[in-house]
Amino acid sequence: MKSFSIALGGGGTKGFAHIGVIKEILNQGYGISAIAGTSAGGIVGALYACGYSVQDIEEMARNLDYTKLFSINVTEPPSLLSLNKFFNYLKVYIGDRTFDSLLIPFAVSTVDNRSGKEFIVNQGSVLNALKATTAVSGVFPPFIHNSYFFVDGGVLNPIPVDIARWLDNSVPVMAVSLNAPRNQWSNLPKYTIPNYLPIPEFVANQITHLRLGKAVQTFTDSLELMMNMIAWLRLESDRADLIISPQVYHHTMYDNVDVDEMIAEGVKAVRARSSDFTPVFSLSRRAARWIKASKPPADCIAL
Repeated sequence: MKSFSIALGGGGTKGFAHIGVIKEILNQGYGISAIAGTSAGGIVGALYACGYSVQDIEEMARNLDYTKLFSINVTEPPSLLSLNKFFNYLKVYIGDRTFDSLLIPFAVSTVDNRSGKEFIVNQGSVLNALKATTAVSGVFPPFIHNSYFFVDGGVLNPIPVDIARWLDNSVPVMAVSLNAPRNQWSNLPKYTIPNYLPIPEFVANQITHLRLGKAVQTFTDSLELMMNMIAWLRLESDRADLIISPQVYHHTMYDNVDVDEMIAEGVKAVRARSSDFTPVFSLSRRAARWIKASKPPADCIAL
């Protein structure tokens, strides 16, 4: 069976689209030989690498209750919210699995916030790796390990094509980007405080309309634009064999999205590129992959 090594990008709640992407790759008769993920892409990739079927992962996603996943924890490093409840939910499915127990090669990208250095996590605890790659700076607390303060890998590597290529350079790399294309950057969605967060509605309304709230809005708008630019630049430089772009960019990463809509967009995006699958398996493309360096693109670490 012909297979892809896939790079699943970050995107918060938009990440449910990755489920649809994996579902349609398999439906098209292709396999998945390895997965590299960042943030939300890391979560979906980890569940698949653990051996859960697409149907299992779909059911997990539909059973999520956003109102029970976030909390405020003053005992953690400074952040707006805690993800402890979410990781308690994930632990039911991932447990104490380590990377060497996974069914296919899997890795996530994370960044040490103090040194600004990217790391590849492909050893140790899978759950700890997900805590590191999903720690959105300022929103969720960093994952502290020894002297490192790990945050969301999307800071430097939002769609880890280079890691997916390193995991298996014998097959084409498929990049899955949840970011907006360049011609849509003028229409990027505006961030609002989600109603599922543990913040009273009247407080959220006050924050939104205060001068500070408007300043935060300006900052988040700029941050969204910057994140899209970083993703575009990395895709340009890392040159995946195929880029799949589910049309989910009209949502922010914190929107209360419809899970089935996101999955459907993932399926649709793969179908739109399915006619391009055969050329990437050509002899000339295979030869080009064989001569690529097999060194890891960043230092590896066990968590």
